[in-house]
Amino acid sequence: MGRPERPLDGTTGPIAAFAHDLRVLRNRAGNPSYRELARTALFAPSVLSSAASGHRLPTLAVTLAFVSACGGDRAAWERRWRSVAGSGVELKEDRAPTPPQAEARPDGTHASASGVIRLARPAQLPMGSRTFVGREKDLADATAMIGATGPVKVPLLVSGPIGVGKMAFALRLAEEVAADFPDGQLYADLGASGTGGPSANGIVRGFLRALGVPAHLVPDDPMQRIGLYRSLLAERRLFVLLAGVSDEGQVRPLLGRAPHSQVVVTSRARLLGLEDTNRIELDTFSREESLALIDRIAGQGRVRAERGATDTIAELCGDLPLAVNIVGRKIAARPEWAIAYTAGQLADRERLMDGLAVGDVRVRDRFTAAYERLSAAEREAIHHFGQSGAGWTTSIGIAAAMGIMIETADELLESVVDAGLLQRAHVAGRYAVSRLVSAFAAERQREPSPFAAAVPMVGRRSRKTVFASSRREAVRTLPGRSSEG
Repeated sequence: MGRPERPLDGTTGPIAAFAHDLRVLRNRAGNPSYRELARTALFAPSVLSSAASGHRLPTLAVTLAFVSACGGDRAAWERRWRSVAGSGVELKEDRAPTPPQAEARPDGTHASASGVIRLARPAQLPMGSRTFVGREKDLADATAMIGATGPVKVPLLVSGPIGVGKMAFALRLAEEVAADFPDGQLYADLGASGTGGPSANGIVRGFLRALGVPAHLVPDDPMQRIGLYRSLLAERRLFVLLAGVSDEGQVRPLLGRAPHSQVVVTSRARLLGLEDTNRIELDTFSREESLALIDRIAGQGRVRAERGATDTIAELCGDLPLAVNIVGRKIAARPEWAIAYTAGQLADRERLMDGLAVGDVRVRDRFTAAYERLSAAEREAIHHFGQSGAGWTTSIGIAAAMGIMIETADELLESVVDAGLLQRAHVAGRYAVSRLVSAFAAERQREPSPFAAAVPMVGRRSRKTVFASSRREAVRTLPGRSSEG
């Protein structure tokens, strides 16, 4: 049993009153020892004891850790701390007055007497785009979701097809709400290392170091490591951006109950398995937004002089932000060329993909990376997108073309939506095929069909039977419209 604390007169000043009430809070929690509190607060016992000594005002991080460990009201104590700190009192550092010494903890880690965690303010977000345009409504909606009051900050998912500008949107959103998250920003690209991406445990280890946890205090056990990260997420006001997420399992360990920290996830997939998630689904640009982006990149005078040609370019790009951005940069790099000349180059459908590349940024590469992750049947469905040029498809049409059940075709198309190569249309039962995906599909059509080799004929209905069934289904579900085949 430790030494009794010296008596403290809470009437001698604001710091003494603050420390006195911390002691009262501890007593109401059953008067646990400081060593017991340290297991939850993640600060050394000497640091917690010093916080209640009344010598100086402890830091906010120590105060909130102390209060949380005792089951107190964090928000109320934070307001009180800021009131006392605003009066000009001297802050107490997160260290004990005694020389540092190693201290064993029950979980096998070691905490020094100077405290477990040094308060750090990470700033890991990449640079945003200076040519960002549009998205006013989406930004307003996302900002309102983040600012909504509640016991926790609900994760926000930003989804949409390839090249729609999810990352640019998330970075602009981070700028808009930066004042609400003064403790810093964390960032991880979960799609950076190919199919699997970096592991959640590897990301958490890096986040803990960025948040000031010394390397020797990062738990070896993966679950303890994730638990420590979630505890810090709950304690601080952080903006966390997790980009390029491919599935729910990849990101779920990185989500926790965070009253003050906001997690934003970007993904081509809708990640429908994630519950309690706010969602923003980005669409392609409006025509005016496309023109505004080219205008901002290439120069207002040139666009005004050739507005018709610029409009043609936006249409050929399918108003896809990535493609429009690429063409805008190419126009800006060749001021001696007329915009109409660039439009003429893009008009050749067979060479469209070649024209949508600048430096190491290529639309074809983005499409190819997604295409190569698809199953053989999903690739076969992609091949059919380039045949009709109608700009849309249906599960009925794909079923007839591939000789499969309509339900199976619907599942295939939903998977292609989550791969970022297809969008739902505004007409029930239809999927929108962008001009660029159609051109990419036409390129891939020349490849040998992987589906025919992958699926045996046994159990498959004949194309004639499926087509007849599909047309009957079309009459019932889409009056006045027939399948495009």
